[in-house]
Amino acid sequence: MKSAKEKERELIVKLHNKGKTVRDIAYTLDVSKSKAAFWINRHKETQNFKDKPRSGRKSQLTKEQFTNIKEVLNDIPPPRYGGESIGWDTKMLIRFIKDNFGLSFGIRYAQKIMHKCGIELITPRQEHAKSSYAARTVYRMDFKKNSKKNIWVAPSLISTKRASG
Repeated sequence: MKSAKEKERELIVKLHNKGKTVRDIAYTLDVSKSKAAFWINRHKETQNFKDKPRSGRKSQLTKEQFTNIKEVLNDIPPPRYGGESIGWDTKMLIRFIKDNFGLSFGIRYAQKIMHKCGIELITPRQEHAKSSYAARTVYRMDFKKNSKKNIWVAPSLISTKRASG
């Protein structure tokens, strides 16, 4: 079964074979002229509509492990400093992955995992223009006064904190 990409590429070549110009094909299919020209030339060379194999390192995490991490990040605030935390930081995620899966990652890869899981980065500020007094009080209790540490928080936790303020 052909993918949508392959069907689009096949259609580009069919229209070209019927005598349409690259400009007309691009306008009709709402693609760029360079894309249309590329696939016409690629098909002339290889008679193929498939992507070439991509280089790069495979992920060390399996899909099941990633799903598990995503559930944990979105559902469970991590324990920190003897109590519950408002969110995750990258070092805590690295420690969690190492403890549960035996894999070690760098900080940048942990940030990528956070982004893929839909976790949002918040930066500590002393006051926020839209925050209420109660929200500021809770915020100050969670962070040190002059903290420079960023934390990753699930969107569901952010909306819960705003609604209570």
